[in-house]
This record gives sequence, C-alpha cells and structure tokens, in this order.
Amino acid sequence: MDLDCGTPHPRSHSLKTPDFARFSLTLRPTLLPFVLYNDLPAFKMDSVVYRTSDTCLRQCIGVASSPSIPTEIYDRDIRLPAELWLEVLSYSTTSSTDVVARTCSALRWLAQPLLFKTFIVRIDGQACITNTTNIRRDAAPTNTRERLAVLGYPHIARAITEMRIFPSSATASPLYAEPIHHPGPSHAKDMIDTIFKALPNLANLRRLVCHDIAFTKRHLDALRQAPQLKDLELQSCYATCPADGFPDFSTIQLETLIFDYPYTYLDFYRNYRFLALFLQSRKLKHVHAGPANDILFAVTQTPPPDTLITLEIPVSCISSPVFVPALAFCPTVREVSLYMAIGNNRLPRLDSLPTSVLPNLQTYRGPRSYALNFTANRVVPCIEFTLPCHPADLAETILRLDNKHIIESFACKINTFDPSLLKTIHNALPGLKHLDISGVAVDVDSLASAFSGTKVHHRELQSITLAVHTGVPRLTDSWRATVAKMFLTLLVRAYPNLYAARLVYQPQMSVVWKRPSARMPAVVDASQMWIEKQEDLEPRTNAIWDILRPKH
Repeated sequence: MDLDCGTPHPRSHSLKTPDFARFSLTLRPTLLPFVLYNDLPAFKMDSVVYRTSDTCLRQCIGVASSPSIPTEIYDRDIRLPAELWLEVLSYSTTSSTDVVARTCSALRWLAQPLLFKTFIVRIDGQACITNTTNIRRDAAPTNTRERLAVLGYPHIARAITEMRIFPSSATASPLYAEPIHHPGPSHAKDMIDTIFKALPNLANLRRLVCHDIAFTKRHLDALRQAPQLKDLELQSCYATCPADGFPDFSTIQLETLIFDYPYTYLDFYRNYRFLALFLQSRKLKHVHAGPANDILFAVTQTPPPDTLITLEIPVSCISSPVFVPALAFCPTVREVSLYMAIGNNRLPRLDSLPTSVLPNLQTYRGPRSYALNFTANRVVPCIEFTLPCHPADLAETILRLDNKHIIESFACKINTFDPSLLKTIHNALPGLKHLDISGVAVDVDSLASAFSGTKVHHRELQSITLAVHTGVPRLTDSWRATVAKMFLTLLVRAYPNLYAARLVYQPQMSVVWKRPSARMPAVVDASQMWIEKQEDLEPRTNAIWDILRPKH
C-alpha cells in the first residue's frame, strides 16, 4: 500500500531535502512497529523503515554525489532514526500530514491486533516478550512486564488465538521442585501471574502452550475460566497446590490435550494426579502423551469422557502393568497411535489384548509387531505400520491379520522393494482403496517389473502414495512430463479406477496427480499435476515421529 505524501514543499528543491513528488511510503511488516505500537506503553519508536527510490534516498541522506555507497543498499529496507523521519515529514503540507495520520490511525486499529494473533512469551534472566510478526528483545525486565499490559487492551485481547509461554532453563523450576524465588518485582513468576490473570479476558484464545510452568491454584482457576480454549499443551508442568485444592474442570471446553513429559525417576504420583485434572473435560477428543507413562495412571484415576476418539502414546507404555486397564477405560477410542520416543529402541512384548478392550477401534498406527493384537476380532479398516520392515516379514503379517477383507487403507515402510509385494498386498486385501508405501525409493524399472511380472490389476484402489527415485528433479513442465511418462502411466494402467496419486521424490516434496472427475477416463495429463511441498510439522510431543503426516 503506497501513500502519496502530497505536493512538494517550496523548500524541497534543495538537493538535501526529499522530493515528495517522487516519494511514496510503502507499508511493510517492518514498518508496523512504528505505525502500530505508538499508542502502547513502553513500545518506543526506535527507528522507522521505509522504501524510496534511489534518487529520493540519496536526497534524504545527503549522498547524491557519493559513488562509494553500494547499490545493493537501495534494494532492501532502510532504517532511519525517528528524528530524521520527523524531519522528512516536516517538509510536507498540513493536509498531507493529516492524511498520513488518519491512515496510520485507522491502520493501527485494524492491523495492530494481527501482530498478536499468536502471542509468544519467552521469560529468561533478562525477560523478553515476542510475537510472530515483530520480535523485540529488551534487557530490562521492567519493560517486558509493562508490555504485558497489551493483554488489557480489548481490541488486542480479542485477536489473540494462540499463546505460548516458554520460561528458559535458567529460570524454570525443576520438575516436582518448589519454584525458585528471586528478589525484586520483575521475577518471572510475577509475569506468569499477569498472563494467567488475563486468560479469562481472552475471548478468542483457542490454543495454550505452557512449558515448565508451576501451576498455582490461581493459575488453575484462571485456566478453567478461559472461555474458548480448545487445545492445551503442557510440557514438564506441575502443580504447587495439593490435589484436594484442584478446581472442577468438567465444564472446560478442551478438545485436544498434549502431555509432553520426559522419563523421570522422581515422584510420578504428584504428576499423574495433575494430568488427570484435565481429563475431566466433557468434550475431550484427542490425547497425545509421552514419552513418560504418567498418562496411563491419569486415565485409571479419571476415566476420559465418551467423546475421546484419538489416543497417542509411546510404545514404552506397553510394558506398564496398567496398560491394558487404562485402555479399558477408553471404550470410545477409534484411533490408537504407538510411537517410538527419543532414546527408546526397544519393543516390549504384548501377549494379548482382550476383545472387550477398544471395541470401536478403526485405525491402528504403530509398529508391525502389535498389529495382530490390536486387530484380533476387531473391524479395523485403517492400518499403518510405522517402522521399516522386510517385505517377507510384512507379507507374513498381512496374511495373519483378522478381517482382511474390510481393510480399506494400508500404509507401510519397507527397507527394500520386492516386486511381488504388490501382488501379496492386493490378494490379501481385496477391498483396499488407499495404499501408501514408503521407506525406500522405487525406480521406474522396479515398478514396471512389479506390474508386468505379477499381473497387478486392482480395480478397487483409488489413491496411492509411493516414494520414487528420479534423480534430481527440476520444477519444469518437461520434468513433470517425464514423471508422468515414467510412473503415472504405469499406475493408471495397473489401477483403472485410480483417482489420485502422490509421488514423493524428496523429503517433503512430491508430485500430486488427481483425476478431474470419476466419470472421466484416467489419462495422464501434465495439467492435472502439480508440485506440492509438505509444510514443516510441529511435533506434538518430543517423540521421533515414525512418518510425516500432513496437517488436517
């Protein structure tokens, strides 16, 4: 957005004064601190950033005849002191200045809240507060505490949808220990108190992330009053008040809980009673926990509501004596995920899983070793093996699955490609509609051999994802045509009803093909393909995710 600064002042003909006839103010994100923060306490205007033409810039800074200035300086934002910016504006007419002032005032109330949509607070020895658009650090904790006053501005409070609180390791209290009390009014505890005191006033807060926070009873009361809080992530947090003083959380609107707690030999009893508090939400749908096993004890103490549909826990939970009893308290769960946590390369043994446990299970995601236990005497249409395995071992497991004819989605990782694997999968899973094979890149010759040698013609398959080896791809039309010729043509011939295909050729990079309509014949056309880059995923826990899954 460019703002015309009006007609030139009579004195603007000097070489060292700006020519406003050629001057325009470009509002960029780096300018927003000047435009948007000038009515907030403790937000000082240190510098102004604007973009001008080369001639205007030379006139502004008085270097019209200085050839030593690199030309690339004019290709990026220029920072000027506030005094010089005021000097520039002094050459404009009153009407022009009034237009700029009115525009900045309107923009401040419209755009200022956008800066605080995601509110991030980092508290260390020299506490600071940041947000996603403008990152400012100050050495004085007093300034940081004063900046928390923005939480009291109604137009900003309404705009905050996500808040993250990260005390540093230097000031965060150790898990299960009493908080460290530093003298002075600027202690991190005071800032955390200020944040939680403002939670009931954040009408649109949907997500809250807390790391290493010592929850007091006041903090819990404030958290319970957050009107629209849906997602809560706790990492190594604990409560300083006894369990008898916990408030009632049954009325809170939480839908997703993330408990990120490391392995510890300290008192887990105090920990799981704190976690059980948040399972009281009557609208809870998703629980992601680990790598510690505290979530199992929390579930046995406070059974989750009937709305729970997703449970993600580490594989190490299987060795716990309360693993099966905890799952028995979750009869409505439809999706179970078992992941390998950091530092854990051991797969505990699971002898059996009673049929009465998880009767509504529809999706199993985890190691191949436990698939037979979770699918025995159950109707599980979606199965995903997250650890790489040999094709022969994979085929053996597939043949032993119960109710193979109802499996519609199957995903696996392999450490080598066997041309007979596709035939085994399709013969064992006749109702398969979605197939995902990763772990090793398949070249076009191996894929052609698999289709020609095994006579694979599966009419039920609608979508397929393959990791392919194509060398170094180039994002050009000719390269896309090459991909279509090498891979997609083979897939379309083998699967007549194929609706979509994804060819992963680099980490988080893939070629996607989709047929425009199910009624149209499956014909490979470059216009129906595009390059897609998977977004960087934020780990929900500190686990090593077995596969990359797109955000939903």
